[in-house]
Amino acid sequence: MIDVYVLDVPEFHPLIEASRGVAEVTIDGPQQGYWRISAPTELRFNRKAMKMKPAVWYGIFTGGLNGEIAEWGRDEVRVIGTNRPL
Repeated sequence: MIDVYVLDVPEFHPLIEASRGVAEVTIDGPQQGYWRISAPTELRFNRKAMKMKPAVWYGIFTGGLNGEIAEWGRDEVRVIGTNRPL
Protein backbone atom coordinates (compact mmCIF):
# COMPACT_ATOMS: atom_id res chain seq x y z
CA MET A 1 0.00 0.00 0.00
CA ILE A 2 1.18 3.49 -0.83
CA ASP A 3 0.29 6.59 1.16
CA VAL A 4 1.24 10.11 0.13
CA TYR A 5 0.55 12.80 2.73
CA VAL A 6 -0.24 16.18 1.22
CA LEU A 7 -0.19 19.46 3.12
CA ASP A 8 -3.61 21.09 3.11
CA VAL A 9 -2.55 24.29 1.37
CA PRO A 10 -3.82 25.61 -1.99
CA GLU A 11 -0.48 25.03 -3.74
CA PHE A 12 -0.77 21.25 -3.25
CA HIS A 13 -4.52 20.87 -3.96
CA PRO A 14 -3.79 19.87 -7.60
CA LEU A 15 -2.42 16.57 -6.22
CA ILE A 16 -5.75 15.88 -4.56
CA GLU A 17 -7.77 16.89 -7.62
CA ALA A 18 -5.60 14.81 -9.98
CA SER A 19 -6.19 11.76 -7.77
CA ARG A 20 -9.97 12.04 -7.66
CA GLY A 21 -11.65 9.45 -9.84
CA VAL A 22 -8.49 7.41 -10.44
CA ALA A 23 -9.26 3.70 -10.09
CA GLU A 24 -8.21 2.15 -6.77
CA VAL A 25 -7.07 5.50 -5.33
CA THR A 26 -8.61 6.71 -2.10
CA ILE A 27 -8.39 10.18 -0.60
CA ASP A 28 -8.88 10.91 3.09
CA GLY A 29 -8.90 14.22 4.88
CA PRO A 30 -8.08 16.78 5.50
CA GLN A 31 -7.12 15.76 9.04
CA GLN A 32 -4.67 17.69 11.18
CA GLY A 33 -3.59 19.75 8.17
CA TYR A 34 -2.94 16.86 5.78
CA TRP A 35 -4.71 14.88 3.08
CA ARG A 36 -3.81 11.23 2.48
CA ILE A 37 -3.75 9.76 -1.02
CA SER A 38 -3.59 5.94 -0.97
CA ALA A 39 -3.23 3.29 -3.67
CA PRO A 40 -2.45 -0.43 -3.60
CA THR A 41 0.35 -0.55 -6.19
CA GLU A 42 1.41 2.81 -7.63
CA LEU A 43 0.64 6.49 -7.90
CA ARG A 44 1.57 8.75 -10.81
CA PHE A 45 1.51 12.52 -10.94
CA ASN A 46 2.21 14.80 -13.90
CA ARG A 47 3.39 18.33 -13.18
CA LYS A 48 2.17 19.89 -16.41
CA ALA A 49 -1.26 18.27 -16.19
CA MET A 50 -1.60 19.68 -12.66
CA LYS A 51 -0.25 23.08 -13.79
CA MET A 52 2.31 23.19 -10.98
CA LYS A 53 5.33 25.44 -11.04
CA PRO A 54 8.68 23.64 -10.60
CA ALA A 55 9.29 25.04 -7.09
CA VAL A 56 6.02 23.55 -5.84
CA TRP A 57 6.58 20.31 -7.80
CA TYR A 58 9.86 19.61 -6.02
CA GLY A 59 8.13 20.03 -2.66
CA ILE A 60 5.23 17.61 -3.22
CA PHE A 61 6.53 15.06 -0.70
CA THR A 62 7.08 17.49 2.17
CA GLY A 63 4.09 15.92 3.95
CA GLY A 64 5.75 12.49 3.82
CA LEU A 65 5.03 9.21 2.13
CA ASN A 66 4.85 5.49 2.70
CA GLY A 67 6.26 3.99 -0.48
CA GLU A 68 9.22 4.34 -2.77
CA ILE A 69 9.86 6.95 -5.44
CA ALA A 70 10.54 4.78 -8.49
CA GLU A 71 10.87 7.64 -10.99
CA TRP A 72 11.00 11.38 -10.49
CA GLY A 73 11.62 13.71 -13.38
CA ARG A 74 10.93 17.29 -14.23
CA ASP A 75 7.34 16.53 -15.25
CA GLU A 76 6.34 13.13 -13.87
CA VAL A 77 6.73 11.12 -10.68
CA ARG A 78 5.85 7.49 -9.99
CA VAL A 79 5.56 6.12 -6.45
CA ILE A 80 5.37 2.38 -5.85
CA GLY A 81 4.70 0.22 -2.83
CA THR A 82 7.67 -1.28 -1.05
CA ASN A 83 8.26 -3.94 1.52
CA ARG A 84 11.69 -2.65 2.43
CA PRO A 85 12.08 -1.35 5.99
CA LEU A 86 11.94 2.43 6.26
